[in-house]
Amino acid sequence: MTVNERFKCVIEGKQADRLPAIEWAPWWYLTTDRWRTEGLPASAQSVFDIQDYFGLDKCIQLGFGWRGPTTPVEKSHGAGIMRTEEDYEKLLPDLYHDPVIPADYLDWMKKTRERGDTLFFFTVEGFFWQPRALFGIEPHLYSFYDEPDLYKRICEDNARWMKRVFEYALNIFPFDFMSFAEDMSYNNGPMLSEDTFDEFILPYYKDVTPLLKGHVPMFVDSDGDITMAVDWYARSGIDGMFPLERQAGVDVSLYIQKQPQLTYLGHFDKMCMKFGEEAMEKEFERLLPSARKGKFIFSCDHQTPPDVSLENYKTYVRLLKKYAKLAMENRG
Repeated sequence: MTVNERFKCVIEGKQADRLPAIEWAPWWYLTTDRWRTEGLPASAQSVFDIQDYFGLDKCIQLGFGWRGPTTPVEKSHGAGIMRTEEDYEKLLPDLYHDPVIPADYLDWMKKTRERGDTLFFFTVEGFFWQPRALFGIEPHLYSFYDEPDLYKRICEDNARWMKRVFEYALNIFPFDFMSFAEDMSYNNGPMLSEDTFDEFILPYYKDVTPLLKGHVPMFVDSDGDITMAVDWYARSGIDGMFPLERQAGVDVSLYIQKQPQLTYLGHFDKMCMKFGEEAMEKEFERLLPSARKGKFIFSCDHQTPPDVSLENYKTYVRLLKKYAKLAMENRG
């Protein structure tokens, strides 16, 4: 089977020869810098090259951005680039341009996918993330109360732009899945109430998800504790969630009970990797019963940290492949 076929089987809850052995997130540069001192070849430069070096099924992400070439950059992390509707009006001429994949890169994507060892997914910023990037972290949380009409206007504009992106993406390349970047939760749960989600976020998901339903599986990317949010997003029409960060106390076995129709990706505790094979095998054993229930793919619960040696990461990949096969045995 190809990795594309395996991934589709997981989404549909069907049997495959094994799970995809993927890393959905690239590694920290500090991690790869360390690995280069420990034997990672200089020739392995790109994410694709590094995945290939480790013998992983490749997983390549393509981002579609709403910013234009002259859109201001925030002065510091989380500072935002606007505060008022007047500010937003000034930005609009350079926002929401037509999506495009450069012809040479698209040609590489098509040739690579024919090999059957690479998943491709695209990402757009969701209806929590994108307004936050505009307002800035703290003003964004106040904007639900201080600028509710402006918030909804921004989401309406983002939704219209997403529809153009989706039409383009569906017609230009057979993507395996897509993701909405959100990061709506952190270690204590969602950063807004369910009522606020239902008023400011949910309507726009319900507007855009029908365009992709049945064509491209839709995942929401939210760090932190999504125990409440998984139920909220399940009402939006999405098909899955990741990365299920263990340090935030999440538990995929609970989510499988709550929302069994969704697919879950990630959840392997990256913090155990530095301790070696025994610790990693114990973590895979924790996850194996959930993987055998069907719609769950092992992967790191975020980027591999720089305290993981090259040798330990190779051990992780070996175990990942082993448990990718075991997950398809004695299912049910």
